[in-house]
Amino acid sequence: MKINLPPDVKKIIDELSHHNHEAYIVGGCVRDSIRNVVPKDWDITTSARPEDVMKIFPRTFETGIKHGTITVLINRQGYEVTTYRIDGEYLDNRRPEQVSFTTDIKEDLSRRDFTINAIAYSPDWGFVDPFDGQGDIARKIIRCVGNAEERFREDALRMLRAIRFSGQLGFTVDAGAVEAIKAKGASIANISAERIRDELTKLICSPYLEALRLLESTGLLPYILDFNGNLDHVIGLLANCPDKETLRLAIFFAFSGEGCAKLLRALRFDNKTIREVSLYVKLLPITIQLDRYEIKKYLRHMSQEYFENLLLLQSITNPHDGERLAAICREARDIQAKGECYTLRDLSVNGEDLACAGIPPGRAIGEKLEELLDAVMRDPALNDSLHRRI
Repeated sequence: MKINLPPDVKKIIDELSHHNHEAYIVGGCVRDSIRNVVPKDWDITTSARPEDVMKIFPRTFETGIKHGTITVLINRQGYEVTTYRIDGEYLDNRRPEQVSFTTDIKEDLSRRDFTINAIAYSPDWGFVDPFDGQGDIARKIIRCVGNAEERFREDALRMLRAIRFSGQLGFTVDAGAVEAIKAKGASIANISAERIRDELTKLICSPYLEALRLLESTGLLPYILDFNGNLDHVIGLLANCPDKETLRLAIFFAFSGEGCAKLLRALRFDNKTIREVSLYVKLLPITIQLDRYEIKKYLRHMSQEYFENLLLLQSITNPHDGERLAAICREARDIQAKGECYTLRDLSVNGEDLACAGIPPGRAIGEKLEELLDAVMRDPALNDSLHRRI
């Protein structure tokens, strides 16, 4: 098999080779190429030291020079080029205390997490695959490089990554890795919330949702979050949900109720995501009436997009109510299309108009505006005649 490299990637490899250094693409881009999936990123590994890489290429910056990584800029695109390395001892289940560089590509591959990610490829030398990663790709198995417990002791996040890859690729996690997760699960507490959040989100948004069951069967889930739902039921709901992140998160966290925002904050989600997902979770159990006035009350406090997302989520959790929810969606779109007023901003009068009409400033104006808005939401035609009425 031959992998067709993007011109810029081939240029980097050729340039390193021209200066008498080995260079390969490595990791996920090799795995995806073997699976006939176009890689999103192209990582390069080389025998060249970081200082050599910076001398060879005119435009670089230090991404992680301590760990041998330099980003090479070509045509405004950055490519990570990392020196072959050997990881030192891991003391915190997260990162090696130190790294040392090597000139042996096989030593570099031996430090990686899974066999499917421990494959290198060069147009000149072909594949370097000391752990039969290509065989595991063909067998659709996620297997650790070497001893599974040792790999998870080095970086506890690899346990969640194994399950995430299962969800994304539809591969089976090797029995030895599953047993190692059961044995080492508690150590994931040493991993930052941000790293756990990213892996968990990718898993929840993955196409092979059955992998979520591994969180429960391995005992890893309680170490990640306090989940109160029925996982089988949640998986069924997620299967009918688009893979948009906030929608999938709302389904997953729907059973945490009042604790949703707290869980999202603990996982270090950004404030926008917390507000949006918490809103869906809060309103998910509420029955929305097929009534234009009632619909406007929702639209006053959320965007049309959020409202339609809420209706979609309700139709997933209550499929028998789908026709009625679709009718509500049509009504909301009709309200938008006709430009009917449901916010103070769209009211044809404002506080200044009311003050000119003799209403005392302060609370009285606010209360009057709310009264007028309520009337206009019930009867849109009133908005055109408010100036004559005050």
